[in-house]
Amino acid sequence: MLLGSVFALLKSVPAIFYAITTGSTITLSGLYMQNRSESERNTERLRHDALMRDRERDMALRREVYLKSAEALAHAQEYLAAFARDDLAADQHEALIRGIGGDLNKVHIVGSLATVQAIVEANEFFVRSVADLGVEQLPVKRVKEEIRAEELLIEAAGGRRDEALARMREMDRAQATESAFWNVQNQILAEAQAAIEDAVERLRELRETLLANEAQLLRDAAHAGIAFGALVVRANVAIRRELELPLDTEAYIGLMERSQEALTRHVGNFQEQTMEDRRSLVKSHLAPTRGAFVHWFGRQKGPGPQPVAERPAAQEG
Repeated sequence: MLLGSVFALLKSVPAIFYAITTGSTITLSGLYMQNRSESERNTERLRHDALMRDRERDMALRREVYLKSAEALAHAQEYLAAFARDDLAADQHEALIRGIGGDLNKVHIVGSLATVQAIVEANEFFVRSVADLGVEQLPVKRVKEEIRAEELLIEAAGGRRDEALARMREMDRAQATESAFWNVQNQILAEAQAAIEDAVERLRELRETLLANEAQLLRDAAHAGIAFGALVVRANVAIRRELELPLDTEAYIGLMERSQEALTRHVGNFQEQTMEDRRSLVKSHLAPTRGAFVHWFGRQKGPGPQPVAERPAAQEG
């Protein structure tokens, strides 16, 4: 009876009501599906935007680290080449690589294995080259110190010689007759001149030794810098890959190899010309004459003094 009442109630509802209800249900279902799809698209878009922001932050960090590391490698190459420079003070030389250790170590934090390996290989070669060139610098520094010692010795002997010569000339002008004093000054003059001549000969040998040592250091420093440059090229290629910068790797490597070959030839020619010029300079500064040496040090304007013969004592009466 209850079931019949329900059926009777349903039959009494107009058909239009069922049509409206069915249409509304379909509409709501469509809206639900549309909103759900839109929500999923928004969620995906937000996820994509978050990933892009994270990637951009990561690339910005990598870009900063890699540009610093590339600059550090360039300074390291300049540092190796500067080992042969005698116009660069030690503190200025060390300033070239101040802070590069930290810049290169940052690559270990953000770099891929290939990039880290390229940086490590370049750094290992740099450390070995610095040690080798540092050892080669020691004879150059030692010979320079010995040259300075000989120059000071010559300067002191020249002072004694000039003082004795001045006293002897004063005695000549005053017609002094103190034969013993004359002979003492003459002895001082002769000993000072002999000391100068001995020092000049040692100075010539030291300068020739210095020339040979500097030539070897210049050659090895140039070769170390060029070899290090080849490793820098490999590191640069790895860095460009990580930064997704387009590059024809084969063409780039070929270009850098040709550049290094040309640089090697130029370094060889420069070294030969520089050594020839310095060799000529050494010969002109250390001519085997007393007068030339005196002119070089600017002790006096005339030719170098010759040892004065012993002056005879004045006769009495």
